[in-house]
Amino acid sequence: MDRETSLILQRLVGQWDEVNTVLGRLSTSAEVRPNDGWSVFRPLSGPPNNVVQFSFGPVVFNVPERATHVNAELFVAVKGDLAFRRDLFTAEDILATDSFATRAAYFRQKGNGADHIYGAHYDFALDELGHPVFHSQMRSFADMWGAVNEQYGIGGDVDDRITGILQTVRVPTAQMDVFSFFLQLCADHLLFPSSGPDERAAFNLLLEKSSFIRGAGYQAARLATDAARTCYRARHWYPVLT
Repeated sequence: MDRETSLILQRLVGQWDEVNTVLGRLSTSAEVRPNDGWSVFRPLSGPPNNVVQFSFGPVVFNVPERATHVNAELFVAVKGDLAFRRDLFTAEDILATDSFATRAAYFRQKGNGADHIYGAHYDFALDELGHPVFHSQMRSFADMWGAVNEQYGIGGDVDDRITGILQTVRVPTAQMDVFSFFLQLCADHLLFPSSGPDERAAFNLLLEKSSFIRGAGYQAARLATDAARTCYRARHWYPVLT
């Protein structure tokens, strides 16, 4: 492992520790397995030379479906990839995203197994025809139930409730790399209007710590225009046809 890869890996693991800490502060019933960042992030070798690449997971979050629920009956399996620009890290100590892909599968536990109730793939396409630069696509990830069984020993079969769903709908999104997805997960399932000051402070800390990564938007000039910075409509996400 070269020096840049080792240093970036240390930062990813450090941020993963922050995720674990905040998760415990937001809910006593929520957890994630495995929780050891050194076993979660894996460097990937190969070209391009100016990119430092990592794979992530799968990890499995066990959270309540709503923050007001007592039992954590929702399992969310997450895996993906994340790559950074080596030159910007070396010259400016910046973790600038080169690319990412995130896959998330939601399972609701039931007596004899679980229902696969939601699945999404979050992706990055800089100048691909018809693709928003950041987008998500719903799809079945029922096969990720194996990760839930491995980590929690739930057993039983999974009923795929979203099989056959239309997979060619690309919804423009924010940059949903694995750490951005953690923010969404906490906001969706661990916060509610009556969350107390401790929970609010914990989430604010996670927001602050998440700034350790610079998004990939710097690669798309169309996102840096004055119109895009003040508009945020989906038209800015699509490449102009040539």
